[in-house]
Amino acid sequence: MLLILSCKKEEGSNILWEKSLGEGNAYFIESLADSGLLSCGTLSGKAYLVKFTSGKSIETDYTSERSGSFSSAISSGSGYFAAGSSDGNMLLAQISIDGEKIWEKTIPAGFYLDIATLLDEGDGIFLAVGSASPDSTENADATILFVRFNTSGQVIEKDSVETGFVSASKACSDNLGNIYLAVAKKSGSQKPKAIIMKYNSDLQKLWETELYNNPDFSSVCLDAATDGSGNVFVSGRTEASNLSGTLSNSFLASVNRNGGVNWKKYMENSNSGSSVVLNGEDEVFMLNRNCLIINKADCTTGSGTGTIRMFSECDSYTTDAFGNDISIAKCGNILAAGSLGGNFYLALKCSQ
Repeated sequence: MLLILSCKKEEGSNILWEKSLGEGNAYFIESLADSGLLSCGTLSGKAYLVKFTSGKSIETDYTSERSGSFSSAISSGSGYFAAGSSDGNMLLAQISIDGEKIWEKTIPAGFYLDIATLLDEGDGIFLAVGSASPDSTENADATILFVRFNTSGQVIEKDSVETGFVSASKACSDNLGNIYLAVAKKSGSQKPKAIIMKYNSDLQKLWETELYNNPDFSSVCLDAATDGSGNVFVSGRTEASNLSGTLSNSFLASVNRNGGVNWKKYMENSNSGSSVVLNGEDEVFMLNRNCLIINKADCTTGSGTGTIRMFSECDSYTTDAFGNDISIAKCGNILAAGSLGGNFYLALKCSQ
């Protein structure tokens, strides 16, 4: 496999590096301190984790014996921790650097759990935030499950919060231990609402903010990222009417530390803002699910600063290319995870 880290690309190519690993879906990707990358998802129906070296060769891979997926992972000195779902239960695991299972367990949620985000709280303590998929609104009793555990897999705290249907697609935390949830919330016959929630480290909700929901249309938050100033950036999708009926649009928003909305922008038609990341240079990058289109915006104003298209030709209405997660590589380029043609798919793209 060829290592390409600069923005130089071969003629006719829009992607610096890509890898397909077989039937499945990549839900998470992260650049590591050693310039490698960590990813996880589902492969051939099983929960799967893979770590690549800086040279983009596979250093570690682990396939669980359980059906399901890993949707979030953390690298540690002793290997990797992962969280996801299996048969509607939360799935947690520790995996060695050599790709061996150290421990793995499932935790019943009390509802059908599809996804989980893993947060590192330090001192060997992790918090997993589990939820139903935002598209499974027929499950009226789905809430949010918090599971706090240590490196040996011992559960320290388990707590379900909210009522009705609430889906926390992803979660993030700041340097004060506050937790931000990108949420779809539905009550009764109402359409799902896009909401950002803030919890403290004691799992007490501090506030929730709706992001301009039209009651006639559904809207969901799908990801959140925080900066060093207390702002949180949120991506998602919302419906709007058009001549043919209803159209989905991706959106990107900024909310301040007190829950006030700084700005909200609509980015791509027939799309969803599946992931958001800050580049450390006053820009926020949002990955659109269909065609893995990346929008760049100014953190302060939300003004667009560019669009990066992963493929030179891609129709978001009929595509088989779907993006789930985005990260900034150590070289400054963009890592994306998702699926292409039904396969577990990873790609590296120039940030310019």
